[in-house]
Formats: sequence, C-alpha cells, structure tokens
Amino acid sequence: MDAPLPTTVPHPSSIVEPSISAEEQAITLISRRKFHRLFTLPATSTHESLKVTYGIAGPDIGEDAPTILYVGGMFGTRYLAITQDWLATQKGVRILMIDRPGFGGSTAIQVSQRIPIFIEAAVALLAHLKIPHIALASQSAGTVYALNFISHHPELLCPSNPVLTLFSPWVHQSISGVMSLKIAAALPNPLINGWNSIIGGIITTGIPTFQASSTVFGNVTNVFKNNAREAISKEAQEKSCRDSFGFSLAVHNEVTKNSGKFLFAENTSGGNDEARLCMKSVPGSSWDRCEVYPTFVLDLKIEWEKRAKQNGKKLRLDIVFGEGNDAMIGAVGMKYFKDCFKKENCGEGIEVEVSETPGASHDTIIDPCFAPMRELLNRVSKGWRELK
Repeated sequence: MDAPLPTTVPHPSSIVEPSISAEEQAITLISRRKFHRLFTLPATSTHESLKVTYGIAGPDIGEDAPTILYVGGMFGTRYLAITQDWLATQKGVRILMIDRPGFGGSTAIQVSQRIPIFIEAAVALLAHLKIPHIALASQSAGTVYALNFISHHPELLCPSNPVLTLFSPWVHQSISGVMSLKIAAALPNPLINGWNSIIGGIITTGIPTFQASSTVFGNVTNVFKNNAREAISKEAQEKSCRDSFGFSLAVHNEVTKNSGKFLFAENTSGGNDEARLCMKSVPGSSWDRCEVYPTFVLDLKIEWEKRAKQNGKKLRLDIVFGEGNDAMIGAVGMKYFKDCFKKENCGEGIEVEVSETPGASHDTIIDPCFAPMRELLNRVSKGWRELK
C-alpha cells in the first residue's frame, strides 16, 4: 500500500513547471508518491507486525520491467530512488530501495535482528509486489545484507540472468586497519546513540552527499565538485547532470539538499545500530552467514556451481570500487576483498569482474554520471529482453 507522504515532505503539484524555481521543482520531484510507500510485515512468533517504508526508481509496480533490489549504504534510504529515477526509467529497469529498521517509517528493532528482519521484510515485500525475481546490488554497509540475502535466497535471483553487484564493499576495520573506524569501534556504546544526530547536523548544514557510509566517518565528495571535475566547464557539468539525472544542475543541487533535510527530519536512529553492526562493536552484531568472508565465498562457490550445472547460468558478480584507495576500507581492505573473491575461489559457477572507476569515490560510485550504474542497468535490461 502507499504510505502517506511524510509530514516533512510537501505535497507535490501535478506538473513540474520550468518557470518555477529550482527549489520548487526539487520539492515536487522529491514528493512523488513512488518514493514514499509503506508495507506492513505481518507479525510472527518472533516479532510483532513491523512497518517498512520503501521507494521505487524507474518503472512503477504493475509495469512490465525487471527489478533490482538495491541495498544502500549506512544512510542509503529510499530517498536514493529520487536521483536514480530518470536513468532507471530510460533503461526500463525498476530499482527497489527499502528503508532498513529505524529509518523513515520502518520500525526500529534490536541490532541483533537487523539482518534477519531485513531479509524477511524484503522477501515479503517482493511477494506483496508480485516480483518473482530480482537482480541484487549493494553499496558499502549494505554489503553484509546483500551477501546474506543471496546466501539465504539464491532462488530469488533471475534464473536466466543472475546478477550481483557490490559497489564499494565493506570490510571490517580489524582487517582493513582504517584508524577512524578503529577509534569509533572503541567508543563506549552509549556514545554511538548520537551518530545519526551528528550526521544529520552535517547533512542539513550543506554537505550534499548522504547516501553511503563514508558520510559517517570521513569526508564527503560532491559528484560535481570533486578534484576530477574541477576543470570541467559549467556547460559540461550542466549537460552531464541532465544526461544523468534528467534535470538541471540547479535542480540537482536542490534535490540533494532537500532530500537530506527530509531524510533527517524522519527517523534515522537506525544509523546508530548500522554503525554498531558494521563495526561489530556490541554483542549481537554478528554478520550471520558472511561473518567470515573466505568461508562465505566457499559456501557461495558450492551453491552456484550446483546451480550452474542445473540450468547452465553462472552468477555474474561485479565488484566495483571508486578511484584510488577506498575511503572506508583503504588499500588493505580493497586487496583483502579482491583476494577473497578471486576467480579461483569463486569456482565454475560464478563469473567475477573487479573494476575501479576514475573520478568516482566510495560514495559517488553509484551516481548515474559514472559508468557502473549504467552498466548494471544495461545488463539487467539486456537479460530481460533476451528472456522475452
């Protein structure tokens, strides 16, 4: 069912008028119903009924289109659908973005239940929306959720075109050695209760990128103001923005600014437990089936060699980094993750590709102006068309 628009989000006018201000156009875009929907996960013997908010980029529910289940970074909520919507629509691919517990209207739960409840909610929502199969993608903190999802429910990936894409994957600080995370993990647990307020203060006072985990622990990079783009002319930036997002640079800036404000006007307490989970800093913050990556990869290899023998289709696994050393896992973490998922470790049932994207960062790697998201959409669209 559709959720009522959050009280912080103004109701949209029916048409985006070119004559109205960039801020008014942005608020109209942000307020579209498809970005603010509500599902109720029924009660079970282990939990009460739980609210789940979600958003959709690209073709809406009921339209004949393939679906990507996208699991965002630490603050990668349904608001990400807004900036992905235009490109996803052009490619004819739906992207489903679910608010994890404690974000938006999604019911907050104990940290120990974050992974299993997300998986249960995602499976139930897909069934509710009558989406039988998906491609799966994640970014940063979303890695541990996506890996558990594919481990528990490999049957939900499209049988004829199984795709898993890991953008800026997460590695625990005990392996990566990233000092900021080591310091954060050593903080007394009560101090973590303020993460979301700290980040909300940063976001709502002008830092434009909010979708991924490096917002929490490091510097944030504006896709149109990073070093790789300083020399690009205003005209080129404007064209890139319209080609990637479907609206002007001025509207893009207002969309980003106001999305951050609306996001943090809603519940973001889940960010505190996301930090605990990513750092494994409290009891109950296990990563379930991907607690140890090499063991997970072995299990994944066994599963997908069996599946490939049965239907002749290998899992396509893309591991995508930005340029240089990743802001959250550094060079050591990148090497570790690449080594874990080496082709020889993944076996005959998985086709692995690792890439780095010039100009992109840990956060901005999914922005439509860079190639990786376009490539993912093209791959999913092509597999869908071939199936037809």
